[in-house]
Amino acid sequence: MIRVREVIVVGGGLIGALVAFTLRGAGADVLVLDADRPGAAWRAAAGLLTPDGERLRGTPLHADALEGLRRWPALAARLERSGLPVHLRPGVTRLQAGGGVVCTPGEGSLHPPSVVRAARQGLEVVAAQVQAIGPSGGGVRVRTDAGDWYAGQVVLAAGAWSGAFGVPVGARQGQALLLRGAPGVGAWYGPPAQGFSRYALSRPDGLYVGATSRDTWAVTPDLHAARWLRGAARTLVPGVDGAEVAAHLVGLRPVTPDGMPRVGPHPTVPGVLVAAGHGRHGSLLAPVTAARVQALVEQSVSA
Repeated sequence: MIRVREVIVVGGGLIGALVAFTLRGAGADVLVLDADRPGAAWRAAAGLLTPDGERLRGTPLHADALEGLRRWPALAARLERSGLPVHLRPGVTRLQAGGGVVCTPGEGSLHPPSVVRAARQGLEVVAAQVQAIGPSGGGVRVRTDAGDWYAGQVVLAAGAWSGAFGVPVGARQGQALLLRGAPGVGAWYGPPAQGFSRYALSRPDGLYVGATSRDTWAVTPDLHAARWLRGAARTLVPGVDGAEVAAHLVGLRPVTPDGMPRVGPHPTVPGVLVAAGHGRHGSLLAPVTAARVQALVEQSVSA
């Protein structure tokens, strides 16, 4: 039996969940299919909202990053109507290489796992691994290990795994530590070391310290990364040495060859929209991506 939905979102991470949340808020009948794979980026993401810390000023992503910042307060308020907080907090302090600190007004942080949980409230989310997506009878057929579905529109938001469905998206591993019993610091962004960005921020699940970057699909923590992260913690947070490691996080950031997210029609499959490849900027760009996908879905319906 083929089950029918108006819109199917493939992937229930930060991008997929917010796209589905936005579409449902606009009145669409939405189903989310999520494989819940080890290494899903949202589970390991920092949640920093800092275009300047990410050195996006002057790049093609800067305008979207600023628009994401502008949209987050209203989006967070809508998400929190679920009764679940997303922990949107203002302020990111950047440490300068030559000494001193600087802040950019409007920057802040949030907690990606809480965002995903709040966005999924009220959504129909099915644990399923998608095996194929293709046109069928004027719509799109989605074949999964839990059966088949049919939809008028499909949104491919499967993070690093989106590349299995004909779009140029791969994986870049990032590792981070969550420390228990560490001093509270707000959100601090330090100068890079050994080519990696260094940052520390207080979150509801502990002190988050990140992050490494490596081109691999491995999802197992490694000791070299743990040592580097401990060193970053000591640099950014005085008095952190006695803190216990609550979790060693590993996430696969979805990346594209040119570093630009893919948001728009699938290159070869009619009826499929792509929302993937946000790299390390998923939290920052998610509100803009969700709004763009909503506009494309509405445009398709009215065509």
